[in-house]
Amino acid sequence: MSFKTALGLLLLAMVAMVAESSWGNGKGNSYNYDLSKMSDLRKLYNSKVYKAERMTRPLEGMSFQLGKLSHSGVRVTLEDGTKWLVHKGDGYGISSQTVVVDARHMSNNWKASIFAAVV
Repeated sequence: MSFKTALGLLLLAMVAMVAESSWGNGKGNSYNYDLSKMSDLRKLYNSKVYKAERMTRPLEGMSFQLGKLSHSGVRVTLEDGTKWLVHKGDGYGISSQTVVVDARHMSNNWKASIFAAVV
């Protein structure tokens, strides 16, 4: 599978949910939505990606990463300069739970591990 195909599939997942969680443990948290209007979601979904970075952070409750034992996602920079983090929610694998959050909500625990310019 090519990088562009994988990135396209990742962006397709963006429609699943655009949310900012309260960054707790995910149990019973309420969610505030950065985008809730269908027109805004459609605009985000159709935006061109300028750059993609694989991001990792320690798992919830851990202060360090141990090899591949980490939480990961992809931070995309769009043509308009906005940045979004695409990753799995707290119920990883259950009904997909792919979430897209404005990157300004990312903690400083997230670190870039791979960078790719999209042309």
